[in-house]
Amino acid sequence: MILHNNILQTRDHKGFTLIELIVVIGIISVLLTMSIGSYSNVMRNSRDTKRKDDLQKIQAALEQYYVDHDTYVVTGGGWNNGGQGWVGYENGTSYTTAVTRVLERLGYQSVPLIDDPIQNPGYMLYICDGGQTYSLSATLENWTDEEKAFAQTDTCNGGGGNGTVTRYGKNYAITNNPYSSF
Repeated sequence: MILHNNILQTRDHKGFTLIELIVVIGIISVLLTMSIGSYSNVMRNSRDTKRKDDLQKIQAALEQYYVDHDTYVVTGGGWNNGGQGWVGYENGTSYTTAVTRVLERLGYQSVPLIDDPIQNPGYMLYICDGGQTYSLSATLENWTDEEKAFAQTDTCNGGGGNGTVTRYGKNYAITNNPYSSF
């Protein structure tokens, strides 16, 4: 209602003003931006959890393999069938059979190919100390400095020219190294 020249008039509003529309669009934009950021973080954390779970599954299979073979070298899988390297990768040449496929064929795990949810190849296995020590590594999206330091210093082949951290950018690892401090 508008009071004009002491006469009360009513005006019919049939839409929104430009300012009202801009305010609503601004609020929706802010809410959308916040929800997309939260969703992206949830997805990164979910993938990191999967990576850690995958490495634990491979580790359990390796431990069972060791009991039967007295070595962690998974014969017939990995780089040039030498039992190490990219664990879930096959390319028909230097990686004819994945380490995880060999472990599955022998009954140590139920899935033939286990690898990173985004990058393939993604998970690495290094065998050291004549087949008695190993490190499994991955690249997390949300990693800590402690996890990266452990992967570089407390696992076999974490550092150096061909190290999983220095050459391949891995920042998370698990190992059977009895001297690890993590």
